Amino acid sequence: MNLKLQVEQLFRTVATSKFDALEKIPAMQRRRLSPLAKLALNSAFNALSNNKVDYIVWASRFGDEAKTLAILQDVLQGETPSPTQFSVSVHNAISGLYSILRNDHTISTSLSATWPEAVVEAYAFLKTQPCASKALIVYYDAPIPDVYVDLDTFESFALAGIVSLEQPNIILNVDKLSVLDPYNNTVEFDAFWEDKSLLQSNQGVWERC
Repeated sequence: MNLKLQVEQLFRTVATSKFDALEKIPAMQRRRLSPLAKLALNSAFNALSNNKVDYIVWASRFGDEAKTLAILQDVLQGETPSPTQFSVSVHNAISGLYSILRNDHTISTSLSATWPEAVVEAYAFLKTQPCASKALIVYYDAPIPDVYVDLDTFESFALAGIVSLEQPNIILNVDKLSVLDPYNNTVEFDAFWEDKSLLQSNQGVWERC
C-alpha cells in the first residue's frame, strides 16, 4: 500500500544545534525542560513557523526513559517517587508542555512509534477529517540508559515536519517498512529528504512524486 502526501517545513534538531526557537519560552520554564523536550520543542516550533495545523502527532519510541528508570530506582530503594518527576516522565509529557507553553489547543496524540508510523497516523487523520488540511509530526528520541545493553546507541535528535494530502511530493510504501529497523527508518527518511537527487530511498520505503 502506498500513501501519497506532501511534506514541508522539515526541521531536524540534534544536541549540538542552536535552540533559537526556545528563546520564545520564559527563561525559568526553559531551564526546567529536559534535553529531550528541548530537542522536540525546538523542532516543533521551527516547523510551525508561519504555519497553522489541525492535528499534531508526537511520536517517540522510548520517550524520556532516563526519567522513568530513575523513578523505578527510587521505588527499589524504598523512596517515594517525585510526583513532578512522574508527571514529566509519561509519554505525553512533551506534548502537554507544548500545549501549555504555546497555549495551543490543537488536537494531538502521543504515540510510541517510529517516524513512518507517525506519518501513517497523520495521513489517517487527514484522510478521515474533511475539514482538516495539515498535520504536524514531531518525532524525537534519545539513547536509553546503559542498563538496556541489547539496544544500539545513537545521537539524540528530533525531526518535525508538516504533512498534507494536496499536491503530494512523497510516497510512503507501507509494505516495505518491515525491512528497516525502527531507528534507521527515521534516519533513512532524513537522508532521502536532504538528497534531492534521489528519486527513491535505499530500501524503497520512500519515493518522490
